[in-house]
Amino acid sequence: MWPKRRLASLASALGALLLFVLATTAAFADGLPVSTLKIIGPGGKALDFKVEVAATAKTRATGLMNRSSLAAGTGMIFIFPQPRDVMMWMKDTLIPLDMLFIDAGGKVINIAENAKPMDETIIPSRGLTAYVLELSGGEAARLHLSAGDTVTGPALDFKARD
Repeated sequence: MWPKRRLASLASALGALLLFVLATTAAFADGLPVSTLKIIGPGGKALDFKVEVAATAKTRATGLMNRSSLAAGTGMIFIFPQPRDVMMWMKDTLIPLDMLFIDAGGKVINIAENAKPMDETIIPSRGLTAYVLELSGGEAARLHLSAGDTVTGPALDFKARD
């Protein structure tokens, strides 16, 4: 038989784990895979992000549309089948976004900051792009992100499935 104190401790730990799982599920409600990445600036400082992975034509087309918020430290990474010139827009996107266009080697080649919600203006990558990372609008400036930064991590190991 387990002592009451040990059972209470176990119940508390299980409750905390359940709350974590529910919070993570709510934050990433669309059922996309979740992974991590780092952005490393010229000074070597690494910033960690938790990202949803959009690796199909359908999930890339939907992206962060119809979301009412995006927490700091989170985002969405779009995985393309081949590096190419990419064109994005903000149709049906309710929140401002920063878009980091990333080449096949993980180098940020362009950043479109504070893309305007619901705007159908085309946002070009300005170079061959293998990935696009979308963050909450203003994050790039707040975190001093810039073209030339390096993106690494397990999120870049996903392959496009189309």
